[in-house]
Amino acid sequence: MPIIFQQQLSAGAKLALWEITESLSFFEQYIDPVRHIPHEEVKKQHLAARATLLALFPQFPLAQLVLSPSGKPYLEGGPQHVSFSHTTDFAAAIISPKSRVGVDVEGVGERIFRIRHKFLSDQEQECLQTTIKLETLQETEVAAQWLTLCWSAKESLYKWQGESGVDFIRDLKLKSVLPEVSQLLFETAFQEEPLRVGYKCWDSHVLTWVHA
Repeated sequence: MPIIFQQQLSAGAKLALWEITESLSFFEQYIDPVRHIPHEEVKKQHLAARATLLALFPQFPLAQLVLSPSGKPYLEGGPQHVSFSHTTDFAAAIISPKSRVGVDVEGVGERIFRIRHKFLSDQEQECLQTTIKLETLQETEVAAQWLTLCWSAKESLYKWQGESGVDFIRDLKLKSVLPEVSQLLFETAFQEEPLRVGYKCWDSHVLTWVHA
């Protein structure tokens, strides 16, 4: 079965993760792309994310999805909130009838060490290292996974917000890590209450999501 992870969230929100093992032609059989995508691999990932949404909501009117100027998908004239993400091997979708949502899936790799200062302040890195009790935030698989989780969580928050111009350090601040409930807690520039980002880790990938 292509869906390898599915979760019913609060307030009617639903989340699913699809492992992409199928060919492009498999997805083209029953999903029409909403825009021209010349690169076949990217097109396959794009369609796989929509297939994931249909697995959650078979009657969802994909043809009515439009993109905001920031790239956030939304349903014209409808109450449903949706978000997509994909990598080479996985696609994710989240849907909620009541609250805004954001989802992100990322592969874990060494590149995260080179860009960590672009999305985490020194204070956030100290918070992460102290809470998780890491000796270093360099050159270990565990450190790479946690740094990727933070990057992915901020991507999910960016999609949740749905507006351009969000600064990942200034506007999205990691305040706490809650591994016992698989959540990261963030203060944001656009909401008074902190936002909780759920996460799941497997193999060399991470999945994060937010609904509020």
